[in-house]
Amino acid sequence: MSVAEHADVPELLDAMPASGLDYSEWVGVGMALKAEGFGLDVWERWSALDAARYHEGECAAKWATFAHAKGDGVGAGTIAEMARARGVELSRTLRHPAVAFGWEDLVQTADEPPVVDQAYLEPAELPEGGQGSPAEQLAAYLRALFEPDEHVGYVCEAAEAESGKRVPASRGKFSRTAGELAAELERYGDIEKALGDYDHKAGAWVRFNPLDGRGVGNANVTSFRYALVESDEMPPEKQLATIRALNLPCAAIVSSGGKSVHAIVRVEASDLGEYKERVRRLYEECDKAGMRVDGQNKNPSRLSRMPGAERAGEVQALIATDCGAASWDEWLGWLADERDDLPPDERGDWDEPVALKPMLVGQTEDDCILRQGAKMIVVGDSKMGKSYTLIDLAEAICTGGEWLGMSCAKGMVYYVNLEIDPGEFRDRQHRVWDARRESLAGEYESKEDVDRNFVRWNLRGHATVMDELAPKLVRRVLKYGPPGTFKAIIIDPIYKVNGGDDNDARAVAKFTNTLDLIIASCGCSVIYAHHHPKGATGGRKAIDRMSGSGVYGRDADTVVDFSPLFVPEELWARYGHVPLYRAEISCRSFGHRKPIDAVFKFPRFLRDHTGELAKLDVLGANPGKEGAEKGRQRIKTEKDLKAEAVRAAMARCEDDGVLPTRKNVFQRLELPADVDAPSYGTFSKWTNPNDGRGLGAFWVDQEHGNVIVDSEAEPPGDE
Repeated sequence: MSVAEHADVPELLDAMPASGLDYSEWVGVGMALKAEGFGLDVWERWSALDAARYHEGECAAKWATFAHAKGDGVGAGTIAEMARARGVELSRTLRHPAVAFGWEDLVQTADEPPVVDQAYLEPAELPEGGQGSPAEQLAAYLRALFEPDEHVGYVCEAAEAESGKRVPASRGKFSRTAGELAAELERYGDIEKALGDYDHKAGAWVRFNPLDGRGVGNANVTSFRYALVESDEMPPEKQLATIRALNLPCAAIVSSGGKSVHAIVRVEASDLGEYKERVRRLYEECDKAGMRVDGQNKNPSRLSRMPGAERAGEVQALIATDCGAASWDEWLGWLADERDDLPPDERGDWDEPVALKPMLVGQTEDDCILRQGAKMIVVGDSKMGKSYTLIDLAEAICTGGEWLGMSCAKGMVYYVNLEIDPGEFRDRQHRVWDARRESLAGEYESKEDVDRNFVRWNLRGHATVMDELAPKLVRRVLKYGPPGTFKAIIIDPIYKVNGGDDNDARAVAKFTNTLDLIIASCGCSVIYAHHHPKGATGGRKAIDRMSGSGVYGRDADTVVDFSPLFVPEELWARYGHVPLYRAEISCRSFGHRKPIDAVFKFPRFLRDHTGELAKLDVLGANPGKEGAEKGRQRIKTEKDLKAEAVRAAMARCEDDGVLPTRKNVFQRLELPADVDAPSYGTFSKWTNPNDGRGLGAFWVDQEHGNVIVDSEAEPPGDE
């Protein structure tokens, strides 16, 4: 909606004192006013009424940090909702800001900011009498709008309407060409001798698009070249100033001789459909600039005021021809340039010192993986402990401690918890802290720093898509202080807010662009959690292991991928059968970073300094090696099962009071269902320590009747 459409917003503010709003709501009002094109003065005047909290200069400083595009999700509706909650009656405009419109409706909606601020626009001076004699003005107008062989429609007859207003009394003439009319004007030097008598109280009218010479309807228009811009709701001096400030591509500008200025604007449409769309865009831009256009003038066969004709003692003066942008396309380009709020291009600073953002994770050039104001993704399998490690990282930043052995800059962290129950999340905070304290042996980190610097926003059950969540997040972050108050915002996990389709590159790009807006608004890093797809991903590069579109990996400044290691049983047992991982780090702004091998000792990932894990592969990276190892483990496991069965059979022999000879043990042997029963000959080999197929757990005392002896007993020596 334009400022003109939202003229009742200041009235809503008057009914909603600033003293009744908290800080974040007060900031939201400012953001909404700027998004709708209002000036700082509106917010300043309203804020100053709260004398107890008003500080001179605070509004201006905060205003400068606001983005002005409505894509941030705030606008007049924000103010309307605040007012509604406080019992203020809303107008239809604010209750229903998005209303469908037809060809005869006025365009009243807008998504982009205005390029003209009426508060700073000086009225333009209207030239008296126009440029040249009346006949010369009309001839110049015809030359500017028409080709010599194009038919021109005009009306000289007037009648009095019920309202008392003098209006055209007929369809007028439409069979003469612009060349013929111009010749007659030059010949006689008089409008009436060239075109016929007209009512000097009412003036005369001309159609601004060429006709086919057979009629004056839209169907008779031969070229949809021009549209009429006229407004009766502001002084003509302001209208002219607005037309010029908008750089409208005008073929001509004419004073109506009354309370309006008529701009004949080049829309250069190929057909009526395109004409309607372009007129809609034209009127929308005028409305946004504060000049409410008369919607009745949309038709391409519409009449406009004839320059040079007299109207109630005033001249319908030709103010200008061929002014503003040269064409419709050039005007659209100008609008885009005017709305370009991107940073300027730069040069000439080669010898100036380079200012880099401070380091956040890692405090030296050799180990830094993330600077403040950058984006980082922590990736891993579902349920592998990503939230725990993000909480660990948050507490490391809050205290200026270490994460995975890397020192972190100390500061505040805003943690957006989208998945975990609030009570459980607090429990995890405490568990991680207790584990940190245990490993640090009470050296330097303080729980008071965690309590002061760790801000959590629990949104389980309240999550929405990121572009809707972002403005609310920014408002909450900024209520703690100016941009840069927080070192990092952590979003865990992103599948709750990314729109649900990880594979849609456009949707993912929209999500990551929203993160950039959050960073720009809050002046801090954004760190978020993402997951692997199902199945082993070790065969891919670390940056390509995350689920969905490759935009995620290409967009982030840093990717930390946690992938499980393929660990032989002996080594895994030595580590206490806890999960072992490799964190592979991909950085945009730094050189190669060595992978970090980590042991997950619940609830933390601890960096492994032994170097022993560096020899291992990520699970899925070497299928052949993994298959061989799994086969070896399977054979070893089967041998263990057979040995257990033999020992159980030996125990049954003891229970039965017989010696555990091969024959007696074989008769009492019971094997698991997945182990094939052996023949007596094969069983004999199981118990032969010198046979390669032996279990290696037994030997046979042949001197005493082939009694089987457990390997824990010493075999007889060679004598």
